[in-house]
This record gives sequence, structure tokens and C-alpha cells, in this order.
Amino acid sequence: MRFDLQINPGTAIWPIARDAAIAAEAAGFQTLWTVDHLAGDVMQAPDMPECFTLLGALAAATSRIEIGPLVVNVGNRHPAILANSIATLQQISGGRFVLGIGAGASPTSLFAAERRAIGLLPPAKLADRHAVFVQALDVMNEMWSPSRRAELAAFPVATPIPEIIVGANSVALAKIAGARTNGINIRATHERAEEILAVAQTAHAESKLDKPFSVSVWEHYDEALVRGDDPRLERWRKWGVDRVILLMFRSVDFAALERAGRYLRA
Repeated sequence: MRFDLQINPGTAIWPIARDAAIAAEAAGFQTLWTVDHLAGDVMQAPDMPECFTLLGALAAATSRIEIGPLVVNVGNRHPAILANSIATLQQISGGRFVLGIGAGASPTSLFAAERRAIGLLPPAKLADRHAVFVQALDVMNEMWSPSRRAELAAFPVATPIPEIIVGANSVALAKIAGARTNGINIRATHERAEEILAVAQTAHAESKLDKPFSVSVWEHYDEALVRGDDPRLERWRKWGVDRVILLMFRSVDFAALERAGRYLRA
């Protein structure tokens, strides 16, 4: 089972975010994740840096660790702009970018407040939000295809095409994740986590996609998980989990990251 680190860049402001990425790389975490939000209050922070700008800087500050957003909200950008941003990150990082992506929250959710504030209301129906999500996958595929339309020939291509991991909270989105992408992520304490992960794995098996499929959960940082002696790990393994993403939400504990290196490098 692999371990990743996620930071809240609204509280881990630059240069703390840079130092966290360097420390996570030194400790042996596989991926450094940020978030994709427009305002800080949804993450209990005074403000929030733009996702891809920050990731570009983190890519330049590191050399081995993968980097990515958990998760990009497909409603925040036109899908062609998203494809362009991803292709740029792949170039800057030397192919270390991983795309965490999601369909976005409902219009009544706390997490939709930042979009309501600027008039970017998400579709009210879950099916409509999923349709926007699928369209974004289709646009990215078209933008990066070797057989793309002639008028797209001068647009950047993500090389290599990044691993795509879907942040899902529903069976419907889990099916899309399994059928179309490289992985699924869900909060470990979600009441239907085991069911939703199983649906995604079944959908992937039935899709016959010739690509690996990662099953991951996220949880707040707990050193017992990194040590490997937490009983939750065995339960998650039974769910098929191969990746645990640990979130340092309020601040970055650099001493904990240094200790983590003892376990991750062992």
C-alpha cells in the first residue's frame, strides 16, 4: 500500500507549501496533492491560491514526487483550458502530474458557495453534473489524441497522458470512474465507501480497459497509518485499497514528515 500526502494550500501558504513538497519527497511519499478551490473559507483558510499556478511552482521545486490536485472541479474551467493546463504541468514536471478530478458539489453544498459568489452555479441535478464531467473527459481525450482535428494541431498534448483518479461519493460516479479512468478516491469514513469502491472496481473489470486501476481513500493525517500498525489498513486492503492519501488540513507538521521517512523508506 502506498502513501500520499495532501496539504491545504489555504493554510500552508507559500513558501510553506514548497517546503512541504520538498519534505514529502524526501520522506518517500509517492504523490503530493493540493486542492482546487476558489476561496479559502470552504477550507477554513483566509484565501486560496489558484490550483495549477501552485502546482507548477511545486513541480519546479521538486524532482521525483508526483504532484496533483485532489480534486479538480470540472466546473471551474472550460475543459479545453483544463486540458491545456494539464499538458503544461506534464511538461514542467517531467511527466509527474496526476489528475485528481471530480464532478463538483451540488448548488446547495457548502463547497458550492465559492462558485455561487461569482455566478458559476453548478447544475442542480446529479446526472447533469456527471454529464459535464464526462464531457470534460471527452474533450481531454480529443485534445490529446494523435488523430485529433487539424485545428487542434498546435494545442499542447499531455505527454504522457496522466493517470486520472476520480473523487467520487456516489455509485453513479463510481461506475464512470471504473469505466473511463485509472482510479477512484473516497473519504475513508464515507458510510458507503466499501460499496462505492467495489462498484468502481467491477466497472473497471467489465470495461476491459488496458490500464491499471488505483483504489484509494483519504483520511486526516495519522502517524499510526504511516507506521503500518493501524487496524484500519487491513480493513481498507479488504476493500481493494492500494493508496492512502493523508491530509494535513490545518498546518504542515514537518517533524511528522521527517518521522514518516523512517517508515516509508524502510
